[in-house]
Amino acid sequence: MSKPDDKQGEEIRKDFFHHGVVSKLFTNNNMGVIRGESGREIPFSFQFVILVGDISSPNDLKEGQEVGYDLGWTPSGLRVTKIKTYPDPPAGDSSSDLEGEGSQG
Repeated sequence: MSKPDDKQGEEIRKDFFHHGVVSKLFTNNNMGVIRGESGREIPFSFQFVILVGDISSPNDLKEGQEVGYDLGWTPSGLRVTKIKTYPDPPAGDSSSDLEGEGSQG
């Protein structure tokens, strides 16, 4: 019975990146902020961040978008050094999840 629990954990934690949300984007200054799972806000600079995933430019990021990220120390303090974007789930998936939860009760 531990197999379904392990699989559920894999779905929640897709990789070893920290997970958060793009909370602010300042395109005029080429800067942005990611809010981590703990609520801490960590800045990043467009020119110094490495992008992994579906997008090719920091300008393609959107506020509220869920991302994975990695951290590094710079002379200015803690900064996001790598951002991983994930594909948007299909619209039909959320309704199928709700049906599954209702049948367990």
